[in-house]
Amino acid sequence: MLKKIFSQEGFLWKGLNVLTDIVFLSTIWSMLCLLIIPIGPATTALYDAVIHGIRRKEPVVYPRFLETFKREFKTAFLSSLLWGTLILVCVLTVRYLLALGETSRGAFAAGIAYYIVLIVPLGSACWVFPILSRFTFDFVALNKTAFRFCFAYLPRTLILVLMTIEVLQWSLNAIYPFFFMPAVTMLLWSLFIEPIFKKYEEKNTVDAGR
Repeated sequence: MLKKIFSQEGFLWKGLNVLTDIVFLSTIWSMLCLLIIPIGPATTALYDAVIHGIRRKEPVVYPRFLETFKREFKTAFLSSLLWGTLILVCVLTVRYLLALGETSRGAFAAGIAYYIVLIVPLGSACWVFPILSRFTFDFVALNKTAFRFCFAYLPRTLILVLMTIEVLQWSLNAIYPFFFMPAVTMLLWSLFIEPIFKKYEEKNTVDAGR
């Protein structure tokens, strides 16, 4: 019994491997994101590595992360620049209008409206990097697809956005979650994203077979 538990095929060894991958992938992602510029490519690579290495238990986790990071760097960087800029503009606008709202009801109402609109760039950003990790798109088609998914699967988008905000706030306050939550967050994202991707992959398979 103990031999089975502690063997390389035992659940204990497999569990330790998963935990190790979560910590190392999260640490790599966090270190890359300190540079700001690679946030998009790192997130694309992290989602891809988590799906293939942790969910599907494929062996080449770290080489796959590096390969995806390099291959999708340009498109992921430009996409992160696009949605990051829109998010920043919306956040600054919301803060400005809410500040004016202390003396103007109209400005306060506009601030609330912009706060709701903020879901669009945040939601699109949650979709764009997983899409890039799985499918082949140019920059324009990729971001159009992410924007469309944001509305087409709005309940899932809201869950992704709220989940990401909560994780980010916790991580910024406590710091130590950065050593495991990035990979865990991708796993949680995948619960809502992968069923959607599966439908499109099956459709592509059927179309290719015709």
